Amino acid sequence: MSALLEIRRVARQFGGVAALADVSFRVSAGSVVGVIGPNGSGKTTLMNIVSGVDAPSAGVVLFDEDPVQGRAAHALTRLGIARTFQHIRLVPHLTAAQNVALALHDPEAGLADILLRLPRLRRIERQRHERAVALLDRVCIGARAASPAGDLSYGDRRRVEIARALASGPRLLLLDEPAAGMNHTEKRALRGLIAGLRRDGITVVLVEHDMDLVMGVCDEIQVLNQGRLIASGAPRAVRNDPRVIEAYLGAEDA
Repeated sequence: MSALLEIRRVARQFGGVAALADVSFRVSAGSVVGVIGPNGSGKTTLMNIVSGVDAPSAGVVLFDEDPVQGRAAHALTRLGIARTFQHIRLVPHLTAAQNVALALHDPEAGLADILLRLPRLRRIERQRHERAVALLDRVCIGARAASPAGDLSYGDRRRVEIARALASGPRLLLLDEPAAGMNHTEKRALRGLIAGLRRDGITVVLVEHDMDLVMGVCDEIQVLNQGRLIASGAPRAVRNDPRVIEAYLGAEDA
């Protein structure tokens, strides 16, 4: 398969500290690729660079063969890159549906529609609400569409964030620790959701500490340690790699 995303020798320096150093890998279109490693290994820094939150100190990021490093996050969203964040960014007093609707940019209401409350505005609001609820249904939380985000469980708020990321219609979805705070049942549903996104043609890059989820849903895994890529390959090969066992999996089991 062709590469939808390609990281070429990406580095990121913060002062004299190298958060990433010479990281290179490809993400095939329609695949699910996991990025794992100990805390502080550079996973979120890499996600920030790919999503436009940060720029690399060196290297190239290609999206559909187009260099995109250093472009603003909103520009990358328009190109088809969306992400969730490690820390939840919902508006607690708004409902789940309203939080998702905030990410829906079209159709837009005009000033006259808003000031005069014209029928077109009510139609747009209804359509946005229906689309938001449909996205919540897709992540198996449609029944809580009218609930304030602040009243939802941690796992359910994670799913609302995924629905909101899907609102832009991405080709590439970056998930930063989506299973955090989820129970076993919710994680099983998340695994099914990610598999469904792949069937729908959405490419997924998954940063996650839950190894059962990573090993069960990913086609390929990239392993970072101290800002460097130390292993890359199929889940079984990565699980048995001595460098990975020493740097991450073994430390977790110890």
